[in-house]
Amino acid sequence: MISKFFGKFKALRPAETLITDEKEIRSTYRYWRIRTLYSCFVGYAIFYFCRVNISMAIPAMETDLGYSKTKLGLIVSALQIMYGIGKFCNGMLADRSNPRYFMAFGLFLSAIVNIVFGLNASLIVLVVLWGMNGWFQSMGFPPGARLLSHWYSPSEYGRIWGIYGCSHQVGAAAILIIAGYAVSLGWQYVFILPALLAILTALFLFNRLRDVPETMGLPPVEAYTGDVTDKKVIDALEVQPSVKDTLAKYVLSNKFVWFTAFGNMFLYIARYGLLTWAPSFIKANKGVTITKAGWMLAFFEMFGILGMLSAGWISDKISKARRGPVMAIYMFALSFAIFAFWIAPAGRPLLFTIALAICGFLVYGPLMLVSVAVAGYAGKKAAATASGFTGLWGYIGATISGVGVGFAADTFGWTGGFALIIGSGILSAFFFALTWNARPRAFTETGQIE
Repeated sequence: MISKFFGKFKALRPAETLITDEKEIRSTYRYWRIRTLYSCFVGYAIFYFCRVNISMAIPAMETDLGYSKTKLGLIVSALQIMYGIGKFCNGMLADRSNPRYFMAFGLFLSAIVNIVFGLNASLIVLVVLWGMNGWFQSMGFPPGARLLSHWYSPSEYGRIWGIYGCSHQVGAAAILIIAGYAVSLGWQYVFILPALLAILTALFLFNRLRDVPETMGLPPVEAYTGDVTDKKVIDALEVQPSVKDTLAKYVLSNKFVWFTAFGNMFLYIARYGLLTWAPSFIKANKGVTITKAGWMLAFFEMFGILGMLSAGWISDKISKARRGPVMAIYMFALSFAIFAFWIAPAGRPLLFTIALAICGFLVYGPLMLVSVAVAGYAGKKAAATASGFTGLWGYIGATISGVGVGFAADTFGWTGGFALIIGSGILSAFFFALTWNARPRAFTETGQIE
């Protein structure tokens, strides 16, 4: 029975009967591209309900449970560590799994852990539970990466993944606002209420999602869009390499994947340094209530939507699928925006709300493009693995932002914390700049889409 259950997670084989009618191919592709995109969007947005919620609970947990910022940072870092490891491992699994089961089951398990977390107070238990949540949360993005890299062509990645990436902001902005009110009932409700919605969403994902086009009798997406016309190249792109070959040939030996991974590590220090600690910083230094801080952080997330959409469009249309220039420029500008937020005087809420909004715009553009870039460098059959690898490094950075920024703030004050965050933004821009001229594997092999 157990083997039968886990057998559902295996990727489906290509359909034996192929659709040959051009009109049916076009209509079927149109329908499933839209359905796949909106389902992944909704699902991943709700994943964030069960992850970002802790940011709004931290001040109340500090008061009610008496834990220092460093101890609370340990809880946050437990998720980041397990998420990073899990994203890499689950990335390799997702390249060979049925996304329908993989994504839905991950969200369901994350919801269960959130409920149990909200019913506990022991530091050790909270660290262990939030670490488990990190693993289940890492089952969210890889299946989406597998689906989008198969239903859309690399020439569309920037715009489509930009839309998909907005699920980060929609989910995070919504839960920051909701949790700002829920915390008045007790910090426990910040975890229990989102979990109930996540369970319903897991059922939605199971109903809506399917596997890649070939399992439905459709041709590869590159042939459908006309981006690649050489049949030999299309056949080569369709070969699913072994785990060993995926890692050795397409991921670990690719210098552009490594540069992007290092850039992502420093990006995540900046991103989570703001997202995790800004509510505490605003409450302590800006004279603002935690509920209002939630609304301000929501602007950080909502303007990230514009950042993702703009970065995707620019990298597709202007830089011709070169993601490095956009990522480097956005991250360099982000460092200045973080500095502006830090020094904004108390009593000027509009000023530092604007600064936070600009930070969100600038950080989420390159955040989205990281997975777009490495999916192109490694190819669609290794997209989830490559994304998981860069995600591993990203969450090494996120771990530093949790306990690292917490320790720096406890030891050196907020000056130390912001020095770490701003310096990370500059280093991220440097590593992304090393990929300035890199383009997707499918185009460099064929010479098409110039």
